[in-house]
Amino acid sequence: VLKMKDEFTRRNFLKLASSAVVLIPAIGASAFTACSREKALASGETKALGPKATIVSDKEPGETLIVSGTIFALDGKTPLEGATLWVYQTDATGVYSTSSGQDQRYTRIHGQVRTGADGRYEFRTIKPASYPGRTIPAHIHGFVSAPGFREYWIDDYVFEGDPFITEDARKRHYRGEGTFASVLKLTKASDGVLRGVRDIQIERCTNNCVRS
Repeated sequence: VLKMKDEFTRRNFLKLASSAVVLIPAIGASAFTACSREKALASGETKALGPKATIVSDKEPGETLIVSGTIFALDGKTPLEGATLWVYQTDATGVYSTSSGQDQRYTRIHGQVRTGADGRYEFRTIKPASYPGRTIPAHIHGFVSAPGFREYWIDDYVFEGDPFITEDARKRHYRGEGTFASVLKLTKASDGVLRGVRDIQIERCTNNCVRS
């Protein structure tokens, strides 16, 4: 098991979370329990999902960020209809805020999208910050599922230019090339909005559904 120094691995993140300054529980298939599903149903979050979502208000401090992409089937070419992407993140100060205990999945900034026939998704948020006093890259967590596919945790959305993404970490922990890369290249248009693209090729999830 790798040690955490100036780089971040998901496996160590899960092991060390209980002692972290920011409390983050180990999240995998076991965390997405029947209780969590009931909470989502009760809040209406699983109803009438569309391919676009705004997960922060216009008054949320921070740089506005729009992330978009296409979720593809196993062949990496066919757009996948009915795929659900759940995302959650810290705010512009690097802090999670949740009213549901330590279940960071239901932190204040979170949301879902579901793809249509073209496989497209888009969510509007703010660019998160790194955890205070830590050397973990700023990131957005994501889970993907679809009819016939178990939910699993995809590589975090991280951002090109983050000082905590070392070359070694990039080689070891951030997968994908081109638009499938988990390291997003952000652009800023004349409207001042940051934009990034990430396509996702769905996978068959086995075991605990948490990538190492």
